Amino acid sequence: MSDQAISQLLKIEQQVRCCESATDLGFVMVNMTRTLVTYDQAVYLAGNELEKLKLSAVSDIALVDRTTPFGAWLEKVASHVNASELSATAHVMDTSAWPVSLSQDLKEFSPASMLWLPLLIPSKPNQRVGVMILAKSAPWSDKDKGLLQHLASTYGHALPLFYRRTGVKAWWRRVVSKKLQWATVTTLVLLAFVPVRLSVLAPADILAKDSVLVTSAIAGAVSDVLVKPGDLVAMNQPLVIMDKTEFQGAYDVAQRELERTQAELRTAEQAGYVDRRKKSELAELASQVELKTLDRDYLNVKLSQTQILAQKAGVAIIEDPEQWKGRPVVVGERILSIADPSNVQLQIMLPVADAISLQQGNEVTFYLDIDPLNPLIFRVNYSSFEPSLTPDQVVAYRIVADIEPGTAAPRIGLRGTAKLYGEEVSLAYYLLRRPITFVRQRLGL
Repeated sequence: MSDQAISQLLKIEQQVRCCESATDLGFVMVNMTRTLVTYDQAVYLAGNELEKLKLSAVSDIALVDRTTPFGAWLEKVASHVNASELSATAHVMDTSAWPVSLSQDLKEFSPASMLWLPLLIPSKPNQRVGVMILAKSAPWSDKDKGLLQHLASTYGHALPLFYRRTGVKAWWRRVVSKKLQWATVTTLVLLAFVPVRLSVLAPADILAKDSVLVTSAIAGAVSDVLVKPGDLVAMNQPLVIMDKTEFQGAYDVAQRELERTQAELRTAEQAGYVDRRKKSELAELASQVELKTLDRDYLNVKLSQTQILAQKAGVAIIEDPEQWKGRPVVVGERILSIADPSNVQLQIMLPVADAISLQQGNEVTFYLDIDPLNPLIFRVNYSSFEPSLTPDQVVAYRIVADIEPGTAAPRIGLRGTAKLYGEEVSLAYYLLRRPITFVRQRLGL
């Protein structure tokens, strides 16, 4: 071993002794080891020989996320090697013997040459506190393996200092007397029967109540939307302009046809005084004029419907006006709605897993995201009969609640968290409701 290697080894051991937490030690293990042995990637997985190895530190990364594809793949690799006979010894992993599900992702996540380095407690060689996996493109030399095994002994000696469990049970017996223990247990049993109201939290948002839908009376493309979200609109105010090119052309043709037919009728009336055959055509021409007038008036109505007016005063509710420009719509398709800002209701999406028994009139406390310190009171109006899938891909019941009279109505569109109150239950059931539900669903008890 060269003097430089010895110097680096001593520096690393000094840094290990200066670590104040397991996080600091993990950072030193995966990053500072590189100053002694060259590698491309190093990871530290915590766990003894009986536990599942969990990713705790990765070289060159400050925060570790076990839910990433790389983290999940690495833990599967660790589980595979941990189940083999070589799990307690340092060795270069034979990736050719891996299952296809692991080997097919090797090139994407790690260099080919991977070294398995168990961290054993020096005073208890049969006990492991974790594993390091180091990877590089070049093969591992015997010198590198020897240096890393020495460091593994240092890390294995330091790690238990941060994972010692506190003797809570011994402290409890030492500090608390027998009588106080019985008094505490009795108090807890009595508290378990204290009646409390069953409650549950769910996401909620403010919606308009009894809003007026603004729909298209004709089939065509939207030319322009004249209002923005939240604008105050007045009665008969123009809201939407539809593309009127087709109707304008048809109206102009119908108008010219009507004028032509009227001219023919006038000519026939004048010629009827001298030619009896022309007089016989008057009834037919008059009916044609009447028919052409109906066609012209119908197209005039359609032309007037290209401008959609507000049927009531209120606030315009629309997602994005720009997305509607040029968009084709069918007859009756909703474009926007107009709502009374003082007439609102609360929509609550209660997940099926958290559902409780609710009755009409049950209290609901709504905490706005923008003002959580001033909750609003609502009352349950009705609940959907069947659950549906929310945009967050959660199966939930839709519950609608009305605001308590005398409460200032919040702005439409605000979101927050609703706390729904159900029937009274014991405190023990309130705390153990989820475990009880889980046991009954899984075991059928």
